[in-house]
Amino acid sequence: MTLKEVYLIGKDKIKGAGIDNPALETSLLISKVFGIDKIDIYTQPEIEIDGESLKEFEQIIERRLGREPIGYILGETEFYSRKFFVGSEVLIPRPETEKLVEEALNIIGNMSSPFVIDVGTGSGCIAITIGSERRDSMIFASDISFDAILVAKENAKRLDVHNITFVHSDVMNFVKERSFDIVVSNPPYISGTELFELEPDIRDFEPILALHGGEDGLDCIRRVAAGAASVLKNGGWCIMEIGGQQNNDTEGILRTCGYRDISFSEDLSGIKRVIKGRWII
Repeated sequence: MTLKEVYLIGKDKIKGAGIDNPALETSLLISKVFGIDKIDIYTQPEIEIDGESLKEFEQIIERRLGREPIGYILGETEFYSRKFFVGSEVLIPRPETEKLVEEALNIIGNMSSPFVIDVGTGSGCIAITIGSERRDSMIFASDISFDAILVAKENAKRLDVHNITFVHSDVMNFVKERSFDIVVSNPPYISGTELFELEPDIRDFEPILALHGGEDGLDCIRRVAAGAASVLKNGGWCIMEIGGQQNNDTEGILRTCGYRDISFSEDLSGIKRVIKGRWII
């Protein structure tokens, strides 16, 4: 069977399952299995595929048809133009979280050697990106999941980022003084009702611990906001990713905790995706 024939069969199966971007996903899976560049599908369609490789490809297609996220199948995903290793221990980094990183980088833009803490680091994509963009920063990245910490450490090693200390901890329990310029977090913010409405790719495969934010989706946001208020320097910032309908509630939470200068940033869909507030004593 030729490469073109394999590609067309795979694309038709993925499209038939109602999965978005069947052409892109099929080309990514082909690239992984056959060890070729995606462009080869179009420039060398006549390549013959051997039986063993074809069998492996069929197995991977079946995994995707079972709605296993393509990030887990590929073992990596791109975030902020960097490739991060991902496994079932962590959420797959998403494009909207890049807005959180952009806002954090803007805040620390004029700071010298900023102290940063990333709460619930997961794959480490936020901390590692900030650490790579600002090599003079000192970053602490915490997660309640020890397995997630191992993934984040591996990503930091792969991407040659060394200004991060990874801590197995719940929220900011390990911090004893006001020492940070910014607390950044993409906390779990899916409510109990929303959890069962998620696509099976997410609901059935990604770690519930990193998704579920309590019955109203705000439990972890409350904890991060309160915890950040106890570790930020005077004038420091708390910045978090939030759910699409949570702007009013999260603004109320930050105001109750004593933050000022509260504002939002929208993602590419026009959704208020990031909230930030300044802690002033």
